[in-house]
Amino acid sequence: MLVETVLREPCVRPGTMAPGDVHLRAEERPVDVAHVVVVVETGDGSPIMRHQVAAGCTLPSGRTRSMPFLLPVPWETPVTWPGHPVVLGLRTEVVLADGAVCRWTAPFEVHPSLGHHRLLEALWSLGFGLERVELAGGPLPEVRRSMPFVQRMTFRLPTAPAGGLSVALVAGPVGVDVVTVTAAGRRHAVVRHDGGAPHAAGPGSGSGHPVLDTCSDGR
Repeated sequence: MLVETVLREPCVRPGTMAPGDVHLRAEERPVDVAHVVVVVETGDGSPIMRHQVAAGCTLPSGRTRSMPFLLPVPWETPVTWPGHPVVLGLRTEVVLADGAVCRWTAPFEVHPSLGHHRLLEALWSLGFGLERVELAGGPLPEVRRSMPFVQRMTFRLPTAPAGGLSVALVAGPVGVDVVTVTAAGRRHAVVRHDGGAPHAAGPGSGSGHPVLDTCSDGR
């Protein structure tokens, strides 16, 4: 059996629904499919979410079938950044009635939310450059979260190469919870998606510096 999954929109953001299709093709014999699922996972294979596409169908030999789906992308899904090592994958599993499993994988790109953009613009306006992006475990008592990891970024000022700014990010429906760690201690703020003032002490909105990626529809 041949398996391929195609997302209809390349611009996926946290908190949205990603439409796509799973394409199946039976080769020389009919195939009984028990169920089809798609899984979003980190580069080391840790699942972020599973979504069942279909269950219980038979595909005659030589025939193809397309199965549409609408994949919910959790708010806490890490954002992928060009040039940095956070990699997500979209894995499709087709489990056959005889127990065999057919798999298909591809990169899964997640673009920044508006809250992410506002945070980056604020830091760029202060002269910070993005040095490293990673997924990290451990406690983050300031923030309510559901995943066992958070996305952590390290920024650095060109004029102060010895010191960096560590920022932990957890996105939600209102905005992005931001916990910064410096030599002076920790600070927590929420950068809102809607452009409102940040909750508590934190970076404000940007100053016209370029953002990493913007969809053509302006979302």
